[in-house]
Order: sequence, then structure tokens, then C-alpha cells
Amino acid sequence: MEEKNIANSRSDRGSIQTCDPVKLRENSALTREGVSSVAPPAGRAGLAKEGYKKTKLGWIPQDWETPRIDEVFDFLSTNSLSRNQLNYEEEKGVYNIHYGDIHATYKRPILDFEIENRVPKINKEIAISNNADYLKDGDLVIADASEDYEGVGEAIELKNVNDREVISGLHTFAFRDKANKTAEGFRVYIFRNPLVKKALKTIATGSKVYGISKGNLQKFKIVLPTLPEQQKIATILSTWDSAIAKQEQLIAAKQEFKKGLMQLLLSGKKRFEGFEGEWERIKLGDLGELVGGGTPSTKDPDFWNGEIPWISSSDLGQNNLFDLDISRFISQEAIEKSATKLIPAHSILIVSRVGVGKVAINNQDICTSQDFTSLIPNRGDLIFLGYKIQSIIGSLISHNQGTSIKGFTKKSLENLKFKIPLIKEQQRISSVLSAADKEIGLLQSELARLQVQKRGLMQRLLTGEVRVKN
Repeated sequence: MEEKNIANSRSDRGSIQTCDPVKLRENSALTREGVSSVAPPAGRAGLAKEGYKKTKLGWIPQDWETPRIDEVFDFLSTNSLSRNQLNYEEEKGVYNIHYGDIHATYKRPILDFEIENRVPKINKEIAISNNADYLKDGDLVIADASEDYEGVGEAIELKNVNDREVISGLHTFAFRDKANKTAEGFRVYIFRNPLVKKALKTIATGSKVYGISKGNLQKFKIVLPTLPEQQKIATILSTWDSAIAKQEQLIAAKQEFKKGLMQLLLSGKKRFEGFEGEWERIKLGDLGELVGGGTPSTKDPDFWNGEIPWISSSDLGQNNLFDLDISRFISQEAIEKSATKLIPAHSILIVSRVGVGKVAINNQDICTSQDFTSLIPNRGDLIFLGYKIQSIIGSLISHNQGTSIKGFTKKSLENLKFKIPLIKEQQRISSVLSAADKEIGLLQSELARLQVQKRGLMQRLLTGEVRVKN
């Protein structure tokens, strides 16, 4: 096979398509005619702001209210079904909102049943109470338990329930507007108001898991703008939600396209013009030296007060060779007195134990935990090899679903067999895949910017710092 120095060729080519937040802002209710900005309402210098009043929750506009939850909402029935009593396979059945999904699965404030397909159903053999309250559009479901303060009172609002049967599950409260004081699409944001979130933490109890009791929640006060203002705030925030959703869909489509591209290019099923001939069959161990890692003792603070980067498997992103978060640093003495090794820059970091399947390329010398077996290559195109190893290990894990792959030994990685082309074709393939990754990265940066914009806007609108004109 043709031998050359390690190549690190990344292409900057590739068109970038993204949502245009400027146009979205121009087309939304958030225009110069629709919103008036005011100075911070709270008396931050100890003085009241004209048009605002001080409440137990904080400073809010004079025409806003702070009613108790039980003055605005009825509490609906919930159940205590565990995960093993739910399923995702049955086509028909009763949907169940589990508190764990509110925390981890449903990323958007509005749970739209026409979009979200990860709502489990109750197993057919489970009897449902005749007194069960079935949810409908506009109902709120709130998690009453959380492992951290940030998740206390996390909520979703239901949309497009239509003829589906949906009930509220384990560790949740379900609310329904009983007084027509709230607007659909705004209700979920009641519990995202910074003033409300801060107050909710004060009624949460527990040590490892924080919980809210029904008694405390019933008399808990919330912040309510006027109904017309609620409607306009909901419209403005939904514009940002739409932009975020479109960006997420675009990213997902690009990731799926890249996945298909990898399968074709890395297997040789699709080849670029000008390249031909059989690919060479090799073992991973033929490409360089495989090196393990280790963790210096955390009991010695001097070990963790150095300048040498050290990572564990959690510091790697998923499906991105260049997503590496370095936040911990060790000393030379830590290397000398532990199993960790200094891995030179431009190596391939393979997670072979906890988090198995992740692969990254380092652009500086680095140490790793025992979860890694890293390849220090002496031939081939660095980035091509990174993609190839990522693809092979991913396929092994995928083909063995249902069985337990706890990891790969150094020996099994050394003997891993696959085919690779000559260096020029490797470089051509890595150039195309790198361009796809760069495009996805730019789209993800835009998504993060939209999310930050929405959080800032939400805070100002929900506290009354920015008022929506009638």
C-alpha cells in the first residue's frame, strides 16, 4: 500500500442553508409596532418603577395578577404506572405522560401530538380507572419530582390531542384552566417565568430528589399578564419555537444525509471518478500503536493542578470526530504515578469501555481515562481513519442490538479487520465527510443562537420587563 505522512485535510466547501431569524422576527408579532421596551421594572436601586407593583414574587406590571394556582386551574387525576407498564409498540391504546419524559424527552414546551412520536402507551393488560381524567388541548402536565432544582416544576402543554386518549402519569400534576384566565399556548410559560421558577424552588422538599406536594402547589401564586398580552406573548414565543423546530429538522436531515454518505463512501460502494482498484484489507493494529489510559488518584490535588489535558468518555460528543470538551488538567507527576498515558496530537481516541462507540481526533497532546484505547497512527489519512473506525464500531454495536457490548479489549481492536483505499482516495473521502460535518456544526451553532435568543426574550416578556403593546 502507498505510504505517506499522516494527512489532516479538511475541506471548507459545502453550501450552508439555515433558518433566517431576521426574517422570522420581521414576520412575527415581535416588531417595532408590537413591543415596547422599558427600563428594568424592579426597583434595583431600591426605587419603584412607575406602572409596576411589588409582589411576593417580585416586581410586575400594575395590571398583571398573582392568583393562586387553585384559583386558575383544576387539578386532574393522575396515575402511578411505572415504565415497565408502558410501551411504544402498540398502535392503539391510551397515551401516558411520564414525568421522566417531561425532563428528558420532550424538548419543546408544547407537546404536539401531530409531531411528537415518543409518547408511550399503557400496556393493554393494565386496567384504567373509571375515574381517570382524559387530557385535552391546552391542559398542563407538570413534573412533581426532579433530581435537581432546575427541573422543579418543569411543565408541558398539550396540543393536537384530537381523538387520542391521554392521561397524566407517575410523579405528575395535571391542570386544566377553570376560569378562562389563561390563553392556550401561554399556559406552559407560566411555569417558565423566572419569578415563578425561583419561588417554586422554595417549596420543593427532599435531599437527593426534590418534590412538590399538592397542598403546597394549590396555594402557590403565579404571575398572570392580561389575557390579550398572554395571547401576544404566546404568538411571539411560538415564532421562535417554529424557527428552532425548523433548524432541528434541518440538522436531523443533514445528519441523516451524512450517515448515508458515510455508508456509501467508507464501504467503497460509491467511488469518486478517477479512483479504481481493490481496497487493501488490513487490521487496525497495522495502522499504528494502540494505547490505553487511566485515571490519576483524585485524593492527591497536586495531580489535578497541572497543564496537561485529561478527558473521560463523557467529554466526547456523539457522532462528531471534532467534538471534544476539555475541562480537566493533570500534572506530569500524575502521568508518572498512574496508568494514564500522554497521547500525541493527531491521534484517534476510541472509547472502548463506558460510552463505547465514541471516537474523536485530538489536536493537542492529551491524556485519557481507562475508558479509552487510542490509536497513534503511522500511516493513512488521519480523518479518513477516524471516520472509518467510527463507522465500523458503530456497525458492530448496531448489529448486536439486544445483546450486551460492554466494550472492546485492546487485542480485539488490534485484530479488527477492514478495507481501506490508497491515500489519495482516503483524502478525497475525508474531505467530503469533513465538509458535511462542518455544515452540520454551523447549523448547530445557529440553533444554539436561536435558543439563547428565545431564553432572553422569554425572560423579558414573562416578567414584564418588555411589554407587548395592545
